[in-house]
Amino acid sequence: MEPRRFAPFLPAAILVGCLPLSLASADDGKPAKASKAQSAASAKADEDIPTYSLLEAMDKGLVSVDAEGRGDGRMTVAVTNQTRRQLRVVLPPGLIAQGASGQMGGMGGMGGGMGGMGGGMGGMGGGMGGGMGGMGGGMGGGMGGGMGGGMMGGGVMPATMGMMMLSRLIMYLCGDYDSWDQRSIAMGMMGGGMGGMGMGGGMGGMGGMGGGMGGMGGMRSVPPTSLPFADLKVGQKRELPTRLVSLSRPDPDSETGLSRPEKGEKLRLLDVSQTDIDPRAQKALRRLQAEKAPEAVSQLVMWRLGSGLDWPQVAQLASRWANPHELTLAQEFVDRLDSLTDEESGSILFAVEAADAGSRPRAEALEKELGTHGFLGLKTKIGVPEFPEGPAVACRVRIAGDQATAQVLSSDGTAGRWVPFGKFAVPADGVAAKLGDRLAEGVLGRLVRAQLKPGPAVKGKPTYQVRIDNASPLVLNGLAMTGSKAGDAEKPRELTGISIGPRRSMTVPATEEVVKTLGLKKGIRVTAADLSGL
Repeated sequence: MEPRRFAPFLPAAILVGCLPLSLASADDGKPAKASKAQSAASAKADEDIPTYSLLEAMDKGLVSVDAEGRGDGRMTVAVTNQTRRQLRVVLPPGLIAQGASGQMGGMGGMGGGMGGMGGGMGGMGGGMGGGMGGMGGGMGGGMGGGMGGGMMGGGVMPATMGMMMLSRLIMYLCGDYDSWDQRSIAMGMMGGGMGGMGMGGGMGGMGGMGGGMGGMGGMRSVPPTSLPFADLKVGQKRELPTRLVSLSRPDPDSETGLSRPEKGEKLRLLDVSQTDIDPRAQKALRRLQAEKAPEAVSQLVMWRLGSGLDWPQVAQLASRWANPHELTLAQEFVDRLDSLTDEESGSILFAVEAADAGSRPRAEALEKELGTHGFLGLKTKIGVPEFPEGPAVACRVRIAGDQATAQVLSSDGTAGRWVPFGKFAVPADGVAAKLGDRLAEGVLGRLVRAQLKPGPAVKGKPTYQVRIDNASPLVLNGLAMTGSKAGDAEKPRELTGISIGPRRSMTVPATEEVVKTLGLKKGIRVTAADLSGL
């Protein structure tokens, strides 16, 4: 009798779908202020939680794990703590799932289905042009066909932790009240304190966190997020939805080329090193998971490396659900795979020009400032070539006296030319750091947008939708935002781990309590972002 064959899956570690926001309770309209002592005690307790990779915890008998398909392109990982103390398990890069041949294809639909990913931008071009200081012609036609209204390129939405994680909101995933969590890695960024991950001991052999770890901090930069994890109380069982990316060849019988694990199909979890998958494909898997890469880009990469398809074949198979920017990002990732380091791979390029001799000192000071700091989560490079060398953002700055004029550029869908993203002017008086911050705010406004829209009434109560648009050619991992009328003393709230692909959007339903608490009713102002390559 011929042995059963298995098709492996990569848990993408980033889930996609309807992401409702709700307050912890209706009475919790204003988050309580914790004292410094309480915050320190909480952080210490958090650090003391023993932390293990999921596979290590399984091998040591610390947890029992059952994994099965959900019938919607995801699997449920049911984890039970079998010890006498609280544990934290982390979804490690390289974790794959195996199921019976012919039944387990991999990623499945992105929320409403992969076929819905290839629609239009849903009006983002005109909306951003008028509301954000003129994205101009570069946004109008250049972004058409890319984004898909209602398409979601998001991630595991974390349970909020502290003031910087959207107040005390609880994120839900299409009705799933339990899912993997993620936290901002940095502590104390922008006034918010976060407990340490406690990732020491027990986490050996997991490797680095990927490129996103390279540049923490920087101008208008949200720090990167941790690997997805789950805390388990003594005896607690958690059923964690986990997205899958296919490692098998495209399914000729599927409209999208993707097959799905059947509902209830038992899956086996193991490390990719325990398989005969090509070493380059293994390296790509680990990097994509560590970066919490969007599913579409991950699938394109794995079809190229895992299935041996050439790029024209990949592009044809993915034409229903992948946009040109995603295909280009995947191609660049594969081209650079053998030379990738743990540094951030995404870049923003600057060219700084002085209009006259009197403006030269300010131009030189700004160039030095930009060259030594991150910018919207990206590495900065001085010099803008005639043509982009890959997916990137650029900004040409001209200083004339007390004013600086900036022209924002983005690589097009093939990364073959620069596309104008509009101009803006800011005061150039004061120190270089202040000018750099003003430039970061202006560039951010042309790359990322969040807007509030009314949603359907639920049980007679109004609801809202927060739409987040990533107009950049890179991945939007997180952002910080406030109400548009918030004062300078108002602390921005972070939304992290969202992993929105290039030229994609995410729509997050929000309750009336959330809108009131965060002061979003009069508009949303994005104050910082974590953009990245792969």
